[in-house]
Amino acid sequence: MLYIFAGFPKSGLHAGGLQLCIESVEELAILEHDPAVQYRKEGVFTPGEKGEFLRPIEYQVSDRCLADGITWEWFPENWAFGNGVTVHKTSASPEYKTVVHGTDLNLDQFLTRYGTTRLAEVELERMHIRHEGWQKYEARWLPGTCPQENHIVHLTWLVTTHRLPPFACERIRQLIEEGAEPKNMERYSRESGKHFSAIRQWDGKPAHHAGVAS
Repeated sequence: MLYIFAGFPKSGLHAGGLQLCIESVEELAILEHDPAVQYRKEGVFTPGEKGEFLRPIEYQVSDRCLADGITWEWFPENWAFGNGVTVHKTSASPEYKTVVHGTDLNLDQFLTRYGTTRLAEVELERMHIRHEGWQKYEARWLPGTCPQENHIVHLTWLVTTHRLPPFACERIRQLIEEGAEPKNMERYSRESGKHFSAIRQWDGKPAHHAGVAS
């Protein structure tokens, strides 16, 4: 079973630390670690480009993801989720150009076409260049939810061997999306990179999951 959540643990747990938390410390789930099992958008397969189809994929997208405009359709064809725990980032940078208001011409093009013009009468504005790549990216979001400025989306997903009971799913959601404190902190190492990452902090804003990924 695939579970997808918005952001990443505000506590600083990285993927390995979250795995320790879920499986060993709080015993919330058994994660899928079998290298012969790989979750993809189209289903569950054995590894490789021509992997054998094993079964249809079962998934659950969190309510916060849905509120942010991220549904199952946000993930393109052939997207690989792998197994275990993954902390993922997607970054996007829309392109803009400065044009003369009411046209798609920059100032030099405008002067070339219309000749001498009083600059005091010219109003400039930024225009979003909606190239094919951006249109495909924007189409992954629910209508009207794709941020129109530079942004980073963080997602955390995990693959379990079985469907989780509601209490376990809610606790994992709290750890990832609400910044809940992990229990039994003495079980985690503060050695740099062992269980915690000090690089990123998610600010919780729907449009900008502050951090890293593509």
